[in-house]
Amino acid sequence: MAKELLKTHETSFSDRPQSVAVDYVTYGSQDFFFSPYGPYWKFMKKLCMTELLGGRTLNMLLPVRQDEIRRLLQFLTKKAKAGEAVDIGGELMSLTNNVISRMTMSQRCTESEGAGDIRKLVQETTKLTGKFNLSDYVGFCKNLDLQGFKKRLKEVRDRFDAMMERIIKEHEDASRKKKMGDQDEKSKDLLDILLDISEDKASDMRLTVENIKAFILSLP
Repeated sequence: MAKELLKTHETSFSDRPQSVAVDYVTYGSQDFFFSPYGPYWKFMKKLCMTELLGGRTLNMLLPVRQDEIRRLLQFLTKKAKAGEAVDIGGELMSLTNNVISRMTMSQRCTESEGAGDIRKLVQETTKLTGKFNLSDYVGFCKNLDLQGFKKRLKEVRDRFDAMMERIIKEHEDASRKKKMGDQDEKSKDLLDILLDISEDKASDMRLTVENIKAFILSLP
């Protein structure tokens, strides 16, 4: 079954249902998960397999995962010695969030205001995109905002956009300092890799800032 879906009939299942909400928050479906099947989708799939989520990158970011597991074990040990109860499910969720946040943009979700806020915005976006929207099913309502979705989506995306602009600028500044020798070497995160690809003139396809923002939005 998996072979039939993911290989034999891949093109038939690659496109996901389009909705007004998803199209808006992903900057016109410029991410990987909701972009239509075509040259860009193929490029992003190749990018994920070879660069972003390939074995080399995962091995490079192994210390991040090891450090987060060590932090969790230290926390559990401390709580056990104190005889205090622990919400294991909640701690495992925090572990996952921190690993994703650090691998994506080198910030711990539970300590960094930016990473934590992005996670909250993603949760808000998920709730909004998962709700029934009349505009998706009734043609003449497409340009109307009868349920107030567009206003709420604009507010959420504007907040996400402002934070991503700040985080991208921080990464670009850090990259310039590293090239000048003013900053110590550190492992690249996924955002660094995406920014490098966006500046690579030899790349098969140039990524835009909107592509990067939409991809980051899809990860948490």
